[in-house]
Amino acid sequence: MVCRCDGEYNKFISGIFGECVSGTQGVVSFIFGWISICCWIIAYVPQIRINFLLKRSDALSTVFLLCWIFGDISNLISCFMLNQLFTQQILSVLFIGFDVVLVGQQFYYQRPKNQAISLSIKLRISEALVYTFVIVIIVNNILWGGFHNQFGLQLQEMAYDMCSTPKQLEHSSAQYIIGNVVAYISLPLYFASRPGQIIKNHRRKSAVGLSLGMFFITSSANYTQLVSLLTMSQEREYLIQKIPYILACILPASCDVIIIMQWFVYSKADKVRGSKKELEKECNLEDKDKEIDRVDTVEMTVSTFVTGDNK
Repeated sequence: MVCRCDGEYNKFISGIFGECVSGTQGVVSFIFGWISICCWIIAYVPQIRINFLLKRSDALSTVFLLCWIFGDISNLISCFMLNQLFTQQILSVLFIGFDVVLVGQQFYYQRPKNQAISLSIKLRISEALVYTFVIVIIVNNILWGGFHNQFGLQLQEMAYDMCSTPKQLEHSSAQYIIGNVVAYISLPLYFASRPGQIIKNHRRKSAVGLSLGMFFITSSANYTQLVSLLTMSQEREYLIQKIPYILACILPASCDVIIIMQWFVYSKADKVRGSKKELEKECNLEDKDKEIDRVDTVEMTVSTFVTGDNK
């Protein structure tokens, strides 16, 4: 929704996102914040895709999934209780939707009839083209809408309404206190999800079925969110208030880096095991061929002896 703000502000951002952002730091913080949001929107997709293609979901830790689910539920409740931005509320609902898909896959692919099915998880050209097309369309619409509305604000700024801001709750109100408590509960839950996955990877000594893309994107989302928080303001009081959120970005992202390193190490081991299995299959086939040749030779000898053809 196109709207205007008081004082100096970025008309492109207010024209397409309906938010009041001013100054270089504010714009940088806003950009990195939206990069983080975009990363979170697609973070679950790579793992859901791999589960679907392999028809299995045993690579993800149960602890990881449970912590994410309860963390997302806490985030959803706090977003609506604290009257967060509409985009944050939509994102929290989207997280729950992805959680439902992952949990559904976890239960469905435990069925024995699906365990034998295996497909390639490499990104096909047609699939890559679809993703690229969707991204280009979205970016193109954002740029076109932003510049178009910015031009309108520059020509007739007073013709537009003021940008609305979320209703501020009194800090002493029960809704504000409970909303913040629930919000803070989600922070340790998101962090606690990673050690469970790291332990499971270590025990499996395998990266089969685990999406590198998901953890790379979640790590990027956390680091860009960290940049957004730190560029918004460097005042001491602000930084003290944001310590829990800063830690909520740094700790999970650091664990994501460990998981990414595990993926590369165990992927090499998986390739070695795969090569050994192929070699064993070839050896077994050669042994079977030799056995068949011996049987054929014996049968020919017996046949010759019975018919008396060898003169």
